[in-house]
Amino acid sequence: KKLTLIASILVISWTNLFSQDPTYKSDRTVLKYSNKFSLGSDLFQPFLLGGFNINGTYMTNRWVFDYSHGVGLEIDDNFQTDEQQALNAEIEIPWTTGPGLGYRITNNLDVRLDFKAHRIEANLLQGQQEIEYTQFTIGPGTFYRFYFGKNTGFGLEASVRYWFDFGNDLDNLSDGNLDFVDNSGNDRSFDADVASGIGVNLALIYTFNKNK
Repeated sequence: KKLTLIASILVISWTNLFSQDPTYKSDRTVLKYSNKFSLGSDLFQPFLLGGFNINGTYMTNRWVFDYSHGVGLEIDDNFQTDEQQALNAEIEIPWTTGPGLGYRITNNLDVRLDFKAHRIEANLLQGQQEIEYTQFTIGPGTFYRFYFGKNTGFGLEASVRYWFDFGNDLDNLSDGNLDFVDNSGNDRSFDADVASGIGVNLALIYTFNKNK
């Protein structure tokens, strides 16, 4: 039900954007910045999660192809579930990587579907349990970019996405949780879903040969 609701909201939002924007007519509309390559790096991520990322985007007249790679992320208490906090979890994501495919609505607006793999390392109860695994997510989202001026390739790209949990490579999970026994003999459970949820970001971008 949650997946259906969010998907419906995204479809309605995209439909409204199509109908309200005067530059959206058909695939025959020639959009600016077609057949251009851009490099970018998220600005919010280093402050909220540490580390950094770099992403590359290539746009045709209508299609968007991108790839993003991030390193050195830390999931502190503000981004953990109650179950994870109860285990005094220290969670790190040494790398997160994956491609995306999108469709351009206007010169600056597009919608995308990103596919990501996240390597996760978790230390639970001060070392009583340590696990490493890879989680997979799918993230539909909306992107909007604007440039600092007509004669520069530098700009900003705002994005809103929702990452759906698409599983992981852990074995013997119970309803998505890893069960274990702590040093006192108590049954404990770790929520292995670390990387899903809503994501809002702002990236600094540079588009090569933007005006040619």
